Amino acid sequence: MTVELVELRAGPASARVAIGVGGRLAQLDLGSGSLLRGPDAALGWSAWGAYPLVPWSNRIPGGALAVGDVRADVPVNWPDGSAIHGLVASAPWDVVDHTGRSLDLAVDVDLAPWKLRCHQRFDLSPDRLRHELVVRNRGERSVPAGIGVHPWFRAGPVRVPADESWPGEPLPTGSPVPVEGSGDLRVSSVPPTMDRCFTSLTERFVEAPGVRLRWEGPVTQVVVYTGEPGWVAIEPVTMANDGFGLAERGIAGHGVVHLAPDDELRVAYTYEPVP
Repeated sequence: MTVELVELRAGPASARVAIGVGGRLAQLDLGSGSLLRGPDAALGWSAWGAYPLVPWSNRIPGGALAVGDVRADVPVNWPDGSAIHGLVASAPWDVVDHTGRSLDLAVDVDLAPWKLRCHQRFDLSPDRLRHELVVRNRGERSVPAGIGVHPWFRAGPVRVPADESWPGEPLPTGSPVPVEGSGDLRVSSVPPTMDRCFTSLTERFVEAPGVRLRWEGPVTQVVVYTGEPGWVAIEPVTMANDGFGLAERGIAGHGVVHLAPDDELRVAYTYEPVP
């Protein structure tokens, strides 16, 4: 796999962005070494970097979208027959602006029922990276949506300040339940094998080895996946796994928003060293 990278630098910090593969953060070094799983010829699109999830995160079972009066079929792209991680995670993005420390990217989504303009901005400082993800509804009808990021960190102790998680992995089978035992990550610990969606967040950050990931915006869920030896995915997102299905079934806490024409959904993430 050949990946074209745009590099940002600020003092000891560096960031590389793969514009042609989801406009994703391919690698990040805040002065103490690489923090992410980088691109590799043996890895598929879903298994490296930190990529944007738009206009949904996790899965739409069978690719059949059904929320209220919205009905559509979306491309299935996962072995379990689901449509996973949205429509832009492996798509090429356009460069809007680029300096030594910042990068602006944009891409359009035009697949029924969505007509969206998506924007990412990366701003690197010597001790942190700010990443803003914005989605605007450019269509003429309200559409369901959720956004987030999917970073691959090195395995080790993690912290997810969440009082509850959804039963069932990866898709919820009921309403959230209190975390307990090895599934309680409120204190930093090495998680067991899981593909779990946490909710009832009590802080606006998560921690992985060497890095804290903070956010500003309507993040309501954090997905933790430990199925790749040596790595852990920790995904702060605005909607639960199968959020569209949960919303259709009337299960509270799904996090799905309905974007009216010209409305936008925005989250700003900051990667910084663990204090």
